[in-house]
Amino acid sequence: MKRPDWHEYFMLIAKIVALRSGCNSRPTGAVIVKNKRILATGYNGP
Repeated sequence: MKRPDWHEYFMLIAKIVALRSGCNSRPTGAVIVKNKRILATGYNGP
């Protein structure tokens, strides 16, 4: 298994965050990153 680059790494985290979404039609996760550090995460839904 190869080590993911930073872009892939943060995208994987966003996909995991999306699992917390309460929206059944389009669960979405977000990660705000600055200088390779996560500042915030979020997801849509109630």
